[in-house]
Amino acid sequence: MKNWILKENGGSIVEFSSQYHHESRCLNLLTRDPTLCWFSGRSPAVPQHVIFSFSTKVDLKRVGIYLHGESNQNPKYLIIQTSLDGKNFTTVAESELEQRAGDHLFDLPELVTASFIKFIITENFGGSGIFVTKALAFGEESMDHTRS
Repeated sequence: MKNWILKENGGSIVEFSSQYHHESRCLNLLTRDPTLCWFSGRSPAVPQHVIFSFSTKVDLKRVGIYLHGESNQNPKYLIIQTSLDGKNFTTVAESELEQRAGDHLFDLPELVTASFIKFIITENFGGSGIFVTKALAFGEESMDHTRS
């Protein structure tokens, strides 16, 4: 299974709420480099979000985020939503996260066909801004691979 968010797999960013500066831009989430991150703007309040588009319809099996370290900027509450049209989103995972580095993954109880995925962070651990190293959306190309 591949991570459909990566640029090399056809992922792109449709929209994001904010970013701190060019070294911590949201586009860093499209790479495999674990030393790069998305750090949201420091002054905008939560929620913060990012919406990705896939190059094709994908049957998602597992979604989540990866955090490089422990900080007050780590997401505390995460909502992950999917969409076929980029307008109507359905929540597929929602959880309070532990304040720790590593993967925070959610196995979906059934395949979810999507063309878009949205990550919403509604709370952090008290810092200014949100810090995310990787966004993850694992699955296979849908048998109905035409975009709607």
